[in-house]
Amino acid sequence: MTQESIQGLSAAAMLEVWEQGSGRHPLDQALLLLRYGFPEEPFEAMCEWSIGQRDAHLFALRRQTIGDHIAAYAECPACRNGLEFELSCSALLASVPTSVTTWTTVEQDGRVWELRGPNSRDLALATSVADPAQARRVILSRCVRNGTEDAAEVWTGADETALAGRLSELDPLAEVLIDLRCEQCGEGWQAPFDIVTFFWNELQSRSRRLVQEVDLLARTYGWTEGEVLRLSEQRRGLYVEMALS
Repeated sequence: MTQESIQGLSAAAMLEVWEQGSGRHPLDQALLLLRYGFPEEPFEAMCEWSIGQRDAHLFALRRQTIGDHIAAYAECPACRNGLEFELSCSALLASVPTSVTTWTTVEQDGRVWELRGPNSRDLALATSVADPAQARRVILSRCVRNGTEDAAEVWTGADETALAGRLSELDPLAEVLIDLRCEQCGEGWQAPFDIVTFFWNELQSRSRRLVQEVDLLARTYGWTEGEVLRLSEQRRGLYVEMALS
């Protein structure tokens, strides 16, 4: 996956993705973004990507669609003070392994285990379970194996915790944690950053603005939606300025 090989979402594609994904589960929204952003990839294969692989593609798509720079916001857990922070899609993508192995062999407390990063199908099953501890066991039961045995039958509680940690190590982008410190009270913490939710919220905001621009330019110049959306963002912005003047 190279920057040159990725095309950002067009204005028309943004509206289609937003319309089809509105109100759906974030897992579905992520796969919908991938379908439009990487049309050459088989959908079944994308469902099998680990969450880190999935999110790496979403960071790359976001970079090509909106830009590399991300301005985000978090709230201090101690004093509720708001804090702005910045991220770079390219910097985060630099942590992605250059080669991807489906199953990786690791040793834990004298036992040999085979692990793979959870994928969208695994998370879909886990989200159907109300109890968080049981949801984690669902993921581990699908992503951990121990020779010919059922891994879930032989691991201990300590194994469960340790193996969950090893899964995170294998797939670094599956959970992005940002080290932050509150300027108000000095509290330090790790804030999770979810590219699916963040990118979707950006797309939703831009799509609503696009609909408003289409409405304005259609009423002003008599253009169709397709004609407005085919304009570059810069030209469309100039026409909007003139229509409002």
